[in-house]
Amino acid sequence: MPMYLGKADVNTYDKGAGREFLVSNGRGGYGFSTVIGANTRREHGLLVLRPENEKQHSVLVSKIEETVFDNNKKYQLSTNRYKDLVYPDGYRYLQEYQGNPFPSMLFVIHSILLKKSIFMPHGKECTVVKYELLAAPGRIRLDLRPLFAHRKNSEVCLEAGKDAFSVSSENSLGICVSGRGHVSCCTATAGTWALKPLWFENLIYEQDDGDAACVDHLWSPGVVSNEMSEGDVVYIILSDKPETFTIKELSEIENEEAKRFEDILEQANIPALSSAEQDMIASSYHLVDDRSESIAPIYTGYPSVAAKACDTFIALPGLLLATGREKTAAKTLKYWAAAAERCGWVMPESLLEDEKPEYGRIDCGLWFVYAVDKYLSHHTEANPQDREKLLKALFAVTDRYLSGIEELDVKCGGNMLLVMTGNDPARYWMNTVAGDEVVVKRSGCLVEVNALWYNALRCAEKYADAASAEKYAKAAEKCGKSFCDTFWSFDMNGLYDFVDPETFTGDGAIRPNQILAVSLPFSPLQPEAAQSVIRLCWNTLYTTYGLRTLDPRHDKFKGRSEGRSDQREKARFRGMAWPWLLGEFITAYLKYNPKRKDLGWAFIRPFNSHLRHGCLCGVAQLFDGIMPYRPHGDVLSAISLGELLRVLHENLETEQ
Repeated sequence: MPMYLGKADVNTYDKGAGREFLVSNGRGGYGFSTVIGANTRREHGLLVLRPENEKQHSVLVSKIEETVFDNNKKYQLSTNRYKDLVYPDGYRYLQEYQGNPFPSMLFVIHSILLKKSIFMPHGKECTVVKYELLAAPGRIRLDLRPLFAHRKNSEVCLEAGKDAFSVSSENSLGICVSGRGHVSCCTATAGTWALKPLWFENLIYEQDDGDAACVDHLWSPGVVSNEMSEGDVVYIILSDKPETFTIKELSEIENEEAKRFEDILEQANIPALSSAEQDMIASSYHLVDDRSESIAPIYTGYPSVAAKACDTFIALPGLLLATGREKTAAKTLKYWAAAAERCGWVMPESLLEDEKPEYGRIDCGLWFVYAVDKYLSHHTEANPQDREKLLKALFAVTDRYLSGIEELDVKCGGNMLLVMTGNDPARYWMNTVAGDEVVVKRSGCLVEVNALWYNALRCAEKYADAASAEKYAKAAEKCGKSFCDTFWSFDMNGLYDFVDPETFTGDGAIRPNQILAVSLPFSPLQPEAAQSVIRLCWNTLYTTYGLRTLDPRHDKFKGRSEGRSDQREKARFRGMAWPWLLGEFITAYLKYNPKRKDLGWAFIRPFNSHLRHGCLCGVAQLFDGIMPYRPHGDVLSAISLGELLRVLHENLETEQ
């Protein structure tokens, strides 16, 4: 069954506005709004693209106001939120919503049934909105008024301006709008345009957190009107440059997009017996740029839509290997391997527009080794040339850590542990700075970095020839012993989060980074110690949607994202819960309790409900660490979704 919402799910403003849909074009462009059409975030819009040579996406077309006229009566299908008013209240006419193969809404006005569908052609910078009159006692008129924003997706237009926009007509069915440094177009397959410029003022984006302005002003050039009879179809094409498609061509594109959805499910390595599994597999489509001419990055999520190395490597086993896209996985890994080679085998965290490396986290290269091992272990029939290139990179990256990496402020000590030589929070994943305050101060030997380091050494040993394997084996053995001696805390019966290499004093705060020392393919811990770490994380950090980033008994614990912006930033790593860590926890638990898949499913099942709220079919980046567990950050997160898909594939859908 596809994602389906009935009347009872959307029959109030709050219910409808609390459920969002997402469409994408496979290259980072997207359409994102609520099922009732009310935009509740700055990032919402039907056409949101990243202009060339810009780092941030811009909302070009915000939405379309839809009005039906029948027998001299007017029915407004749109919904907007103003400060003290919801108007119009078109959600009252919404009968149902279906999510797959793409978002579709059915509006019912007495015996008039109007279906609206939204999709983005793969690889094209445009959004298509289809209106189909399924039933009507006679002819009706459908008026469509597009609203333009032309602003960055993190900003708003603070006031209406008379001269901010201008409109030109490309042909009788299409217009182009210029303003605020952007151009966008709206073309209909039928109808008559009436240019009647109008400002929509003081729209409220209620889901936007905090201090930034959330009141917007949108501009509309006019209305395109269509006289329709039962069975008639009208397409609206929203684009950054004029596009001309016939109805036949659009119908073919629509069928291609539906077929793409079916293919994603068919090629997946997960049986996907439930609708929730199907929804998660389908959502992975938005996060992967798998065009033949692309570099095939994995996007961090929506609405952030960035490409970062660590997110790519963590998410790759779930987003690509579990979904049967091994060729895309190889292409992605080779791209990042080439980037590391250009940097002297130091893995950058991201690449700027000119391919210039941007260094960040210490563990980027270690996660790369993890991802390469996952790929080669999963895809035993990998192309020999791909295998050779990836193994070359695996060994070179690992050797680079052995010699120390000045660019990342890390060195390998005599005890074979990696030591962070500075105090820059950009070197580890809990890297938020709120104002001038580092939210999580860490230095010295970091537990997750050294768990990944031990795993990398064992991976190198696994694939090396006899002579080199001995080198990596000795290093791994020494690293493993030093890891246990350095990080084990008898007081907490778990692992220190970080340890000063000079004084050997550890941080006593219970954090989730230690779970990686158990969950990774190669663990330095003995079974008894590993199970103690699992129990500690379960009893102290586990929540419905992830592991908390801090023990709730700690005096700095902050479990909810609320208050000032700096307080919300602090909460991210002082108590909020991250689903990707839950994936690592489930793997760790099932490693030592292989017969308890029933509990593994119990950890996963709460996401069945989450998939039907917020961004439909998406898994959020992080959640409040205490009730009511509200989602925050990216509404669809690569690492969150990727880890759940990985667990389904590796731990729950396969025989142990």
